[in-house]
Amino acid sequence: MEEIEKRDKREKEMMNFKEFKELSEKEKLLKKTTEILRVEDKDLPRVIDRFQREIKEMESDLKEFRK
Repeated sequence: MEEIEKRDKREKEMMNFKEFKELSEKEKLLKKTTEILRVEDKDLPRVIDRFQREIKEMESDLKEFRK
């Protein structure tokens, strides 16, 4: 029983490490994105939404122009 508990504990620690690594990678990506766009972390979702709307509008304009 003790061996199983040790194994379970190691697995949990590895999972936590994996989650930590994934979170760290996401944080790096967020930081790089905010640097590229020159915005603060808190403003990023709003800015991304705006860019997506603008892209859709441009695509729509292009379709109209090509008609």
